[in-house]
Amino acid sequence: MKLLALAALCLALGGISAQAAPDGLVVAGRIVDEARSPIADAAVSINSRPAVVNENGEYQFVVDSSEPLLIDISADGYYRVVHTVHQSDFAAGSSRVADIELVSKAAERRMLVFAGDAMLARRYFEPLSGEPALVRRDHVTEDGQNLLRPIKPYIELADYASVNHETQLSSGKLTQPLAKSVTFYSPTELASVLSWAGFDYVALGNNHTWDYQDKGLASTTRALDEVQLAYSGAGMNEAEARQPHIAQLDGQPFGFLSYVGWAGTFSPSQAADGTKGGAALGGSGVFKEDLQNIPDSTVSVLQYHSGLEYSEAPAMSERMRLREAVDRGADIALGHHSHVVQGFEVYKNRLVAYSLGNFLFDQYHYTTQLGMLLYVWMDGEDLHRAEVVPMNINGYVPTPATGRFRYSVLNRLARLSRPYNTCLRENGAHAIVESCNKNAASDFQVAGIGDIETRKAPVHLAELGLSPLTPAAFKAEGQMYRLGTDILRRGDFESSGLHGTSDRTWLQNEAVSISNDDSQVLRIQVPQNEVTRTGMKVFERVFAPSNPTTVRGRFHTNGAASVQFLLQRRRMDDGLREALDSGPTKAVGGLRVTRAGWHEFSFDFDQPRVSTRSVRLLIDVRDDSGRNDGSIVLFDDLAWVEWRTPWLGGGDAASDAAFATHVQFGSNL
Repeated sequence: MKLLALAALCLALGGISAQAAPDGLVVAGRIVDEARSPIADAAVSINSRPAVVNENGEYQFVVDSSEPLLIDISADGYYRVVHTVHQSDFAAGSSRVADIELVSKAAERRMLVFAGDAMLARRYFEPLSGEPALVRRDHVTEDGQNLLRPIKPYIELADYASVNHETQLSSGKLTQPLAKSVTFYSPTELASVLSWAGFDYVALGNNHTWDYQDKGLASTTRALDEVQLAYSGAGMNEAEARQPHIAQLDGQPFGFLSYVGWAGTFSPSQAADGTKGGAALGGSGVFKEDLQNIPDSTVSVLQYHSGLEYSEAPAMSERMRLREAVDRGADIALGHHSHVVQGFEVYKNRLVAYSLGNFLFDQYHYTTQLGMLLYVWMDGEDLHRAEVVPMNINGYVPTPATGRFRYSVLNRLARLSRPYNTCLRENGAHAIVESCNKNAASDFQVAGIGDIETRKAPVHLAELGLSPLTPAAFKAEGQMYRLGTDILRRGDFESSGLHGTSDRTWLQNEAVSISNDDSQVLRIQVPQNEVTRTGMKVFERVFAPSNPTTVRGRFHTNGAASVQFLLQRRRMDDGLREALDSGPTKAVGGLRVTRAGWHEFSFDFDQPRVSTRSVRLLIDVRDDSGRNDGSIVLFDDLAWVEWRTPWLGGGDAASDAAFATHVQFGSNL
């Protein structure tokens, strides 16, 4: 459902009327403090245009274009924040931004921001076939700054900003790679780009910090020193690698430790050992010793690069060691390496983040593009608050997530945190992370099926006004339902092109493109009596084998046409190019229409059971119109839903509740 369908929407909100304006939609919001009291003297601007704030802390603005809107909020005695919204945030019938809760300043309080994996190599310079290059060799600084420009306003707010620097730096060619499957390095200009964006510190304890051994690390630390970017986690010997960085933040000391979780089976290894250089190798004994050496009254931040790539949950070894780090005195414990975001745990009143995911990285697997920034406010050694900023690594560019994509990021984080008794709570376009014991209302949300229009095709929960942060359940006589998660996440096409990005997720050519007007759709021009193929450009590595799924969506034709969806597999031993060109395909559903107009579709199939590394959906469109100029077919609102529950109904809502992005209704089976 697009914004244009909301022209008559009107919502009264606490004294300010949010309604349709002649040239757009009027949206309202409210600024409050942590006690939920309004902040009447807050200053709010929307894309640098001031907005009026009334005595109830309420403001409003007009959404009149497809450009992202940056909400900038400041108030005396509070930390300044920014939130980003987009017209797609209001496509489900809401015209309200959730209350934005500001954090007050205090004598000992400091605001930190943490980002995940960063590099500037490989596909940034040499993209996949047909894609534009993001960075030119002779314009690295300029192009690198353009990559971080959309997210810079979020980073520079903090008192101190950290990123996992998962690369070596060199201005010349490095020629001594370790004997491992993947090595790379980035130009030295990356250091100045990160500093320009607002970062103060980089964690070097990871599996790429010694890729080209001592020459690569020496070049890296020189480049970091030149721009005064602090670091820890690697060195020319073990003692140097394990040395913490101590930062003084307005008189409050913070100690930053960084480690890799494994040495590697190759020789020489990637870990520092005695007089050999490399990354600091973390573990129970090392954590205990190094944390004991942090001076008293120093806030200790420990980052641990470990676990399993692309896994939803931390490896037990990683979870155990991050909790041990807290037991040994770490005030904040952070993980990375999986390249996907994982859940949080508030453990002994300390924050554990199991994976920050990617930040500036060139991975094309779809789930690796769900990202986040993590804000942490510390009162000395005590956690005051943690907050997630959802990100979309859009075409390898870190951007604020909006619309359905943000819904997916938050839903994933909430689902993966709940097993650790940790909940997420809505805060504007962000989410606050806290113990579930503080948030009794977060148990589950129940909707009565009789109160909503039930459809056979899966429905996005946002259309029903349900939050991504809480498990959902439904009640009604004579109805069944099941809950699932969209693994496509970008089928409304609303994120395409935002912040100047270039789409790298859909097959496009002269005949296939994503429109860039107020109604984003995938447009296919099909010559007379021919077939045009589109679909996912690359494979999705994160899927549930043998899981039941549903593909749903709608398409518009200007005459008779046929559409067929195919599932393509990348087998375990297939190379990527080989699989894209000739991987096995299977027809999973299709539809032939004889009239012009919009047509909805929905069909079911199971994911492959075995011998499959990754999967993608392809779409074949055939012209049946008989027209000399062929057919024009538009796709919108596509979803690929993996079901997380069986068919449910008539039972206990609490036991049936599940985190989901979609629900499907049906009569009693």
